[in-house]
Amino acid sequence: MTLKLPFDIGASAELTALRAAGIPVDALGNAERGFLFVRSTNGRRSQTNIFRWFAGEVGQVPG
Repeated sequence: MTLKLPFDIGASAELTALRAAGIPVDALGNAERGFLFVRSTNGRRSQTNIFRWFAGEVGQVPG
């Protein structure tokens, strides 16, 4: 799952967006299961955060 959000989005809106996308996060935005990578972009027009969530552990073979 990949989700792209504005860099300046508020914490509450960020949690709401992550949960609406089906990413299980706690009140601090940490993944409750699986693994969540966050990468910031520094584009000329706008900065964004790209969230990549993997339901299994990193390196786990789907089965």
